[in-house]
This record gives sequence, C-alpha cells and structure tokens, in this order.
Amino acid sequence: MKRRPVWPAACLALLLGGCSLAPPLPPAPRQSLAATATTVQRRISLMPDDTRRAPRTLLAVLRVRGAGWRAAFLTPYGQRLVTLIHEDGDSRYREGDVPLATLGDTLPPADWLAARLDWCLWPVAALQAAFDGTPWTVDVADGARIIRHHGRTVARITPADAEFARAETVRLDDRRGGYRLRISPLPETSHE
Repeated sequence: MKRRPVWPAACLALLLGGCSLAPPLPPAPRQSLAATATTVQRRISLMPDDTRRAPRTLLAVLRVRGAGWRAAFLTPYGQRLVTLIHEDGDSRYREGDVPLATLGDTLPPADWLAARLDWCLWPVAALQAAFDGTPWTVDVADGARIIRHHGRTVARITPADAEFARAETVRLDDRRGGYRLRISPLPETSHE
C-alpha cells in the first residue's frame, strides 16, 4: 500500500482555515450606560488600511437601551444609511433609506463595528468585567487602552479613559481588523 504525504493536506487545511486565525468575537459589556446618558451624537470616521477602499465619514446617533444599544448611521447630509443594532450578544445592520445591498463593503461587518464601539465608549472597568475568564484582556498603558486576545494586541484606543457620555475624540487603531476608527463629538450648533 502506497503512503501519501500528509503535508499537502495540512497546507490545504491551514489555507482553508486562515479565516479562523482572526480572533473570535469578544464578549460585550453588560453594564448599562443609561445612568450617564441615553443618547449621544458623534461623527464616525472609518479609515480602511486597504488604500483601494475610500475612507468614510458618517454621523451616528447612539441610543443606549439597557445593556444593548443602537446606532443610526447617517450621511453628512442626513440620509439614514443603516441602523446598527447591538443587543443580546448579537449585532446586525437594519436597512435605512437605501438598500443594504447597495452599500456593498463600504461598512465593516456589524459584529466588528459593534465590538469596536464597545471598546471605545464603555469604561475600562466594564470591559475588564466582560473579559474576565476569557482570552480577552484590556490594559491601560501610555495613555491608551490596549485590547488583547491570548496576549496578542488587537487594538489600541486613545484616550484610555474615554467614555460614552464624554464629548471627546476617541481613536482606535485595529491593524488586525484592517481599519482605523475616529469617533468625534459633533460641533455645537448656535441657535441665535
């Protein structure tokens, strides 16, 4: 009986399983933020590392409901593109004024964006509680919060003390996810 080499099958399995090398979805914080604020408006800038894809700036209205939240994403002109719903361990986009199919890959996956917004807007203590007993960790070093999975850095968020209700610019660098994200307060409008 002729023996076949094992390495071609092993290489094929590694290639087909390449997607599984990315970290699984992190646990979401269960802490409600409704005590601090229920709705905030922010400018969200998504900057893909792939230079063939254009950066995108959207307006977001984030509303906290218990431990979950929703974010309506609008164009700078006010057209509602999608609503990101993040509740009960599930994240999904709900169609807005344009069909989801027409957006293509102009937005990152709903699970990715929801997790990154959690990382940027919830207090470090809420993330530590959510990550307790999992391969995920959050540490503060040099003015940034560092998110790790099995000890490998996934993202760096500045400033380290960013929170949902605080009107400040927050930056996330997620090279493993292929995006950088900037969350900025909207300028106050004068009603004179």
